[in-house]
Amino acid sequence: MTSSHQMPIVWAIGGVDSLNLAGLGADIRSASFGNNGVHCATIVTCVTGQNSKAFRAAQTMSSAMLDAQWHALSEQTTANVIKVGMLADIAQVQWLAGKLSSLRANAPALRVIYDPVLRATASNQPVDSQLLQAIKDYLLPHVDLLTPNTIEASMLCGREIHNAHDILGAAQQLSAQHQLNVLIKGGHAIANNSSRDCYIGLSAQDFPRFASEPSQGFALASDFIVTEHSRGSGCTLASLIAGLVAQQYTFCDAIVVAKSILTRALTKATACGNDKGGLLDLAMPNRFEQLPSVLSLAQFVNQKVPCQQTPFLPCPSNLGLYPVVDNCLWLERLLKLGVKTIQLRAKDLSDELAEPQVIEAIALGEKYQARVFINDYWRLAIKHQAYGVHLGQEDLTQANLEQIKDAGLRLGLSTHGIFEALEVNALGPSYLALGHIYATQTKDMPSNPQGIDKLSLQVGLFREQRSLVAIGGISTDRVAPVLGSGIASVALVTAITKADDADAVTKALLKQVGSGCAHRVNSHGAQFEVIHG
Repeated sequence: MTSSHQMPIVWAIGGVDSLNLAGLGADIRSASFGNNGVHCATIVTCVTGQNSKAFRAAQTMSSAMLDAQWHALSEQTTANVIKVGMLADIAQVQWLAGKLSSLRANAPALRVIYDPVLRATASNQPVDSQLLQAIKDYLLPHVDLLTPNTIEASMLCGREIHNAHDILGAAQQLSAQHQLNVLIKGGHAIANNSSRDCYIGLSAQDFPRFASEPSQGFALASDFIVTEHSRGSGCTLASLIAGLVAQQYTFCDAIVVAKSILTRALTKATACGNDKGGLLDLAMPNRFEQLPSVLSLAQFVNQKVPCQQTPFLPCPSNLGLYPVVDNCLWLERLLKLGVKTIQLRAKDLSDELAEPQVIEAIALGEKYQARVFINDYWRLAIKHQAYGVHLGQEDLTQANLEQIKDAGLRLGLSTHGIFEALEVNALGPSYLALGHIYATQTKDMPSNPQGIDKLSLQVGLFREQRSLVAIGGISTDRVAPVLGSGIASVALVTAITKADDADAVTKALLKQVGSGCAHRVNSHGAQFEVIHG
């Protein structure tokens, strides 16, 4: 299967709904909505004659017809994601399982998303036990993400689901038994006026192909939208996820964005003709309020709402050029040139060796009236009253954030996608470092570079929440497109420290990016500044 076309491709496999509110109509609309650069191709498993009033007829495709469709697609395109919906009988389940088994051998990056349709179309009765067993035996071993509602999850795992504890147990059981990631759509079944979904992911240690996933377990909560015009909501959510994953969003990031799109679409849903309608108005989120809340699994089970935490001291909305250096020689060299925000990142030192550098860095910040962040060594930063601390995701569990906050230090946090940004935003940090934008030279990253489109999305969502910094693989010729995202602050590492003429490069970057808001240290050593401007 070959293709020279770089456009991301989703293959949607499922049934045809006459009104195109559900099934493949919803898949096409959702996977490629808004001219997002994704093309959705289809394989039809069943043609139905139905509308919102009644089901009238169905015709199941033969294996020969399925083969013909598969061959037509594979001859011309390469699927980045395959989204599976309605499978009409055991023969279709076995046929698809065989195709996926062969395809996966030569397509390790392929992702398969299965939104199970476990109702017999004509009678609206549960599928027979043999078909259900065939799905579990043949199809699920080839699925990466399963997206059942609570009824479908109950059928697949053979246990009743009445509350959040049951949903979590079902998700964990399905993930462990079938070695796949699971998103159970809870709807309003477990919380009044709130829609809550539960995600359980596979361990990156055991399944390296999911190393870029930022979480192995969380829940999302958003307002429950009361509407009768919700046909195809399951197809829509799964296909939104498929289209986003085709654009190299992680499952976690895609789920957050898709949930936002779906919730808004439900508020806009109206009748179709003279009866119930579906989700036709799809748009990317552009305000923070449109995002769901991220819950821990404990909060999900206990039906808790995350408490609003006291935020850290704020940073200016514009931090300007933000070099990251590994010693105080570089730090002073750049401060002399007019840099006003800088980070000391001296890795893998004992506290004994790091302390003199931290002390010197803080003194240099006071001398040059600059904001100096200390990477990792938060205890030393507190001890010597640094301006701020920067932590990576891997350091969050080791640091005492309350001690940092109580000491009056600012806190910057690294993020690698919209899920992490949303999750740590709840901690109230002083700034979010959004990265990595391009491939980096400083360390190997499990995640893919985000690129400008994903950066622009996050800037629009979080700019009113706190200060933002773009970081990761940003060379001098990439600064202009990064600034085009609307971000005001840009962090650079090797673009400065490995330049032939670092002073000239820094001066040019200061002219292009700016030095950010003014920063002052008074005669008593207290630091103050203009937060906006």
